[in-house]
Amino acid sequence: MKFEFSPYIAVQVQDHNRAVDFYKRVLGMDFIDSKGNDTYLNKDGINFVFENAPSAGAVFFEFRTDNLTEAKKALENEGCRVTQVYNEHSIMFSDPFGMNFHVWEDGAFPENP
Repeated sequence: MKFEFSPYIAVQVQDHNRAVDFYKRVLGMDFIDSKGNDTYLNKDGINFVFENAPSAGAVFFEFRTDNLTEAKKALENEGCRVTQVYNEHSIMFSDPFGMNFHVWEDGAFPENP
């Protein structure tokens, strides 16, 4: 089992349309795609996912793994706790230091860019 940094940094925003407009217009991010509640932007080679969410301001890293079951066990053994299960291939964690992050297994989101 391995962890790889996902090509995305996720940002949760309350006013999705205004936030996306701001990051495109003011900060010069390039539009990549939009799927459901997520809009994908890129700036200087860094991918961002802006998620329409009731709690704004959460920013979290994403990690891809080849085996989510093993990853979950390893993280829980180190004091991480599951904060949300999206599906059998995608889980949010909180580490012992206060950082939240998303871990997903290859193929969890085939429709995303």
